Amino acid sequence: MIETEKQDSLHSLLKNYGEQKKINTAVDWEKAHKRITHFERRRICFNFIRNTAAIILPLFLTYQYVIEPMLSDKRTKEDLITICSAPGLVTKTILPDGSEVWLNAQSTLTYPREFHQKERTVMLTGEAYFNVSSDKKHRFNVCIPQKMVVSAYGTQFNVNAYATDRNYEVTLAEGHVEVSSDMGIQARKALVADEKAVLNASTGDIDVAVADTYVETAWKEGKMVFRREKLDKITEKLSRKFGVTIRLEGDKLKEYEYTATFTDETLDDILDLLTRSAPITYRITKQKQREDKTFTQREIIIQTM
Repeated sequence: MIETEKQDSLHSLLKNYGEQKKINTAVDWEKAHKRITHFERRRICFNFIRNTAAIILPLFLTYQYVIEPMLSDKRTKEDLITICSAPGLVTKTILPDGSEVWLNAQSTLTYPREFHQKERTVMLTGEAYFNVSSDKKHRFNVCIPQKMVVSAYGTQFNVNAYATDRNYEVTLAEGHVEVSSDMGIQARKALVADEKAVLNASTGDIDVAVADTYVETAWKEGKMVFRREKLDKITEKLSRKFGVTIRLEGDKLKEYEYTATFTDETLDDILDLLTRSAPITYRITKQKQREDKTFTQREIIIQTM
């Protein structure tokens, strides 16, 4: 029995020895070496990517959410031009597309240094006369913040839209324009020459009426033309032109109407002419010095005699 077990063990050893002799250690070692090298490279590559991501990701996030917005804001500010017209002045400017714009007193126009978009867009506060260069592929838009958009491809029109006005007016001298409002309701009107659109600044409603183009646009030639104009409207325009505050004492004065044309008259000249046409008088208060050493505007008070 013991002899038989020894024979089986010897037979097994001989068999294993025969199998081991068939093994090519050089080839197997080469395979194992390649596998070890492959896994080592993957480990090194993974560590490199992980470490690189740990460095780059914070830099990317910083650029995208901090630096880029700052640069974008800076570019936006640098690419916009703002023109302001002082009291008593009419300022003319040429836009990048060659369009001409006249700015009335105390008005502001903002536009890009170059028109890169499909539409040419400018922002206006106050009054301006536009002579728009014709371009059928690029619409020209005049935007009054949160109130109205005047749109055309090439024409001449006047926009009167001071922030304190109850109504905004668009008077068309030539061609066609489209006036739209988006103040809770969608309102849109198309104008032809010698028509004007009147937008209610409170409701957004737009009415169209026949316009006296000469009266509405004479200001760009340095004239003030009134045709049966009420006194409160006249004093409002005088205040902007001469940089003063004019106050009417009594509602009755608001109903007084005047027809006149002023060219190079001074404010005192105009006030004297008004007093000769109606039983009114006026007085001028002294300017007051503010805490910052600047002075208040002159205040003119008009009252009945």
